[in-house]
Amino acid sequence: MATLDGSQSAAGRGGRPRNSDVARIRTRFMRLGPQQRALIVAIRPFNDDQGRFDRRKWEEAFISSDPETIHQVVGVTGTFERLVNHLNGMLEAGARLAQLPVMGGQDAPSGPAVINAVRDDGGLTANQAEVLIRLNRTRNRLQHASFDVQADEMHADTELLLKTLKRLVTSYVKWLARDGIQLLPPEGKRRAR
Repeated sequence: MATLDGSQSAAGRGGRPRNSDVARIRTRFMRLGPQQRALIVAIRPFNDDQGRFDRRKWEEAFISSDPETIHQVVGVTGTFERLVNHLNGMLEAGARLAQLPVMGGQDAPSGPAVINAVRDDGGLTANQAEVLIRLNRTRNRLQHASFDVQADEMHADTELLLKTLKRLVTSYVKWLARDGIQLLPPEGKRRAR
């Protein structure tokens, strides 16, 4: 199977690599850090004096009718949606590469179906799958019924996303590496930061 650094390895699970999925994962993986940092920047107007995402400030802003405040709130909710969409895209491409049955139908599978399939294949822990399903549910409600989302729920899920993202990505990278798909350069080839 083609690795993301351009080298070749044996095709995982007897399947052929799909170069477009490898390229898609690579692009998404490279954009993940900037999108996470964008969410951190978006919540800054709602931070307390210690730099923590302040629930009270957020709740006041969330129900505000001031256009500038609404714009700041949409910066958080929109970036949250984008980051969750980004994770979904990575999971779907990985599920196709791993040839998980959930990807074999004519219709696109739901986010929870893909998450559960990746979990069942060892790519996520049960807790990580629960977190991703929760974040997906909030994302769906933001997209389709935004007035149903409460400020405290959005606050909690934004913090949850930022808190768990690194572990989710670590599990994902290890899962793909099992099939010879390397998202990170080998230890000796990583650049010092």
